[in-house]
Amino acid sequence: MATGLVRTDDPCLAWGESIVEAVSEKTNRVVRWRGLDFVVRPNDRAPTDAVHSLRSNDSPLFLPEELADTVRRYAAGKPKRGDAERLVRATGHTVSQSAALSSPLFDNIGGLHEQEAALDDALADVWSQERLAELWPKTESGRFIPVDEVPDFAFAGRNPAAAAAARELMTEIVRQQGPGAPIGPEDYAALSEALIATKPDERFGDILKLLPGTDELSPSDKFSAEVGIRRGFAEAVAQGDPSRAAAGVRRASERIDPQLRRLVDDPALAAVTPGRTPDSAGASVRPQRAGGHDVRRSPRSDRGRGGRH
Repeated sequence: MATGLVRTDDPCLAWGESIVEAVSEKTNRVVRWRGLDFVVRPNDRAPTDAVHSLRSNDSPLFLPEELADTVRRYAAGKPKRGDAERLVRATGHTVSQSAALSSPLFDNIGGLHEQEAALDDALADVWSQERLAELWPKTESGRFIPVDEVPDFAFAGRNPAAAAAARELMTEIVRQQGPGAPIGPEDYAALSEALIATKPDERFGDILKLLPGTDELSPSDKFSAEVGIRRGFAEAVAQGDPSRAAAGVRRASERIDPQLRRLVDDPALAAVTPGRTPDSAGASVRPQRAGGHDVRRSPRSDRGRGGRH
């Protein structure tokens, strides 16, 4: 079928709306999609329009033609070989866009803010990777394929390199917060969701605040540490080396006063998970959970007034 803005009777529209509603319910935030604009783009075309559209309050949903055609075949009851895997990719792709658009403020993308845009995509990808199986039954994808029949919920992300960098960055944040159990799926989901909810142009600064002792840094050291985290993430994405994102976090952490650093690293003084002792194998400092959100309006509630706002 033709690419471009889909017609109102295209099954992709209702399918996309079901995903937006599921994401909005889970995040308890309104997804900045008007409920009408769903664009199918050629498979080999970079989604530049999708990126620049994030400058506005409302954004279309974008989907490569190959994945859109998969949705259409399922809606017609005529899936073909390989469509199950493609439907997972299509759903993950749209869940990720919706999660990114749940940020209360739109991204000022381009130029100096290119890395903020990449981080926005990356956080949404990680959140989607951890939430895809949970959200599946709440979308029309769950009607096409029951959740217990999905062979694999693997989703590399809309930007796989950025998603991998964001995971490494979050893992290092938790390691710097204190010794203990490794970061788990719920931690990735909670931390990425909390950062998505912050102001886009302040996210690298908010990441710095998660590191113990950085509130004691001088203004110049804070600025340098934030730049280091940003640069490490940028290098990780550009070079396809996620470890560079972790290195950026470590460099920022090294700016903390050495004596305070020793106190932070001392297992006997580290905070522990409630209900566990400092000697427990599962004791750990976990990333901050997503805090209070705005009261959610149903994504369908504005349809009579021209869509979501």
